Amino acid sequence: MTSMFVVAAAVVVAVVREDMRSTALGGGPDRVGSHVERCLVCHDQATESPKGAHAPEVAGCSGCHLGNPLAFVKERAHAGMEREPGALDTVERTCGRAGCHPDQTARVEGSLMATNRGILAVDRWAFGEAPDMNGEGAVMELLARPDPTPTPADDHLRKLCAGCHLHTRKSNRDSAITRSSSGCSACHSTPAVPGGPHPPVDARIPDDRCLGCHSRSGRIALSYQGLAEVRDPATCEDPTVLHDGRPACRVPADVHHEKGLACIDCHTHAALMGDGVVHIHEEDAVKVRCVTCHGPAGQGDEVTWGEVDDPATLRLLRLRGREARAGQRVRLARGGVPLWNLESGPEGWFMTGKINGRRHPVRPTPDDAAHGMSGHEDLTCIACHAAWAPTCTTCHTRYDPKGRQWDFARAQVTTGAWVEDAEEFGWDEPILGVLSSPGTAKRVVPVVPGMVGDLDAAAAGGTRIPWRLFAPVAPHTTRKKARSCRSCHDSAWALGVGKGALELGPDGPRLKPVSESGPRSGHGGAAWVELLGHATGRGTRAGLRPLNPVEQWRVLRVAPCLDCHGRADDPIWLHFDEALTRKDSKGSRCAGPTQSWMRTPPTNRAATTDTPSH
Repeated sequence: MTSMFVVAAAVVVAVVREDMRSTALGGGPDRVGSHVERCLVCHDQATESPKGAHAPEVAGCSGCHLGNPLAFVKERAHAGMEREPGALDTVERTCGRAGCHPDQTARVEGSLMATNRGILAVDRWAFGEAPDMNGEGAVMELLARPDPTPTPADDHLRKLCAGCHLHTRKSNRDSAITRSSSGCSACHSTPAVPGGPHPPVDARIPDDRCLGCHSRSGRIALSYQGLAEVRDPATCEDPTVLHDGRPACRVPADVHHEKGLACIDCHTHAALMGDGVVHIHEEDAVKVRCVTCHGPAGQGDEVTWGEVDDPATLRLLRLRGREARAGQRVRLARGGVPLWNLESGPEGWFMTGKINGRRHPVRPTPDDAAHGMSGHEDLTCIACHAAWAPTCTTCHTRYDPKGRQWDFARAQVTTGAWVEDAEEFGWDEPILGVLSSPGTAKRVVPVVPGMVGDLDAAAAGGTRIPWRLFAPVAPHTTRKKARSCRSCHDSAWALGVGKGALELGPDGPRLKPVSESGPRSGHGGAAWVELLGHATGRGTRAGLRPLNPVEQWRVLRVAPCLDCHGRADDPIWLHFDEALTRKDSKGSRCAGPTQSWMRTPPTNRAATTDTPSH
């Protein structure tokens, strides 16, 4: 009799379970599309949904979080669960799986935000451990196999630089990194709050997502918003505190920020998530240029949508419900990537904000005297239109063998710490430098002092190196009004010879150093070239150098004429050499050109700049 009851009970249980299984497979509350997601039986609250295209009723839970979606018991359901969807070490099974975003995730793996190639290359070169700054190592390789006895450069990278790449997880963070997600979620999701609602998953990424990494080093995310980090906020006219507690000053923001444009409005998916090409430095990966939007109509980078061969962008438009009309014109960023939110209309070009949907008219660069002056052919747009750039001078880096510091390779605090002593953070108008790349013409670009001080790595098995390094920068502080003529032609700082007053007397230019106080202090030693002389510092790119003596002379000899001839359309700028020898109706010359140095280029120094070892 007992056995009959056991059999009957088993049959009842089987029927009930079969009924439950049948209900689930047939479209019950735990059914998602063509598969079962029993996660939804428990996780059925509205606050547990990211909503939108990634809502559970659309995509389920296991597609992003993995685990076992068929299990009835919590422990088995959560076995193997991914708590950081989009993490790059599991991304092929989550965001990158078939039917989701496999193309994008494949590109992200090789992007600079994932590899940090340029940071590794320059750091190893600056430590004297690499012959140049173009190495191709990736940070994943550095962290995947933690060497117990790393070189000083690699130890420095492991403890100070490696956290701002997309492979680091929440458990492998120090206090300097403010983003709390890894991989795809570092950009596409807001930080999750314990006990709070499920954060949304966004395709439209607001600027605050960029602050986690891009508020340090070049600080472009801060500069774009008009924020300059300082040591002492009391020196500011308008002090404030940054998102992570650092003191800062409010200074002029980028005009694009003031107009309401977000970072992603200009920076394309191919630049941010990679384009499948191995790039070493960020300037190689960036796609958009000033002329992409503000260039003249009909330029070579303007085509019709019918000529566009970029499947990723076309697929993106389809997902957004937009139609790219074959005959409509579009402008291409570098690499043939269309700037799809830049459109043409009866009244000209306009840009639509990807986040707020606002339409912004885009004005072409004026065809006027200021933009066509002889001698300015090599200037980049931002050499004139970047209002300021962050400066970090007098930086001393040393290794403390008894200190304790987070090691991203071991994901824990280990013995030995790198200590940076910077006497001052500040800002100023950019220095001018010359950048040449193989096969391209030289360009005059903004430069900032990167590491002016010394590196003492002796305690880590290295040496002591005097650092005087300068880096090219896109400051992200563009203003409609360009910097003044004097800010270049009568500025020791712009020439790269440090802070001081230029005396342009009959015997030629002389530099009178000055001392300063306040948030712009400490710049006197930030020189990377002598006045009309040799280089004293190096650039962090193979083709970056300061202005050589002849180039400095060409800049300086304009200064004495600016008091009387301050307009760009003044006739003397059309043929300046002739103007210096021309006499007026009374047979006399201007006071300036009586100084012979203005008519004769320097001959006592080499015309090309020497490059010291450091």
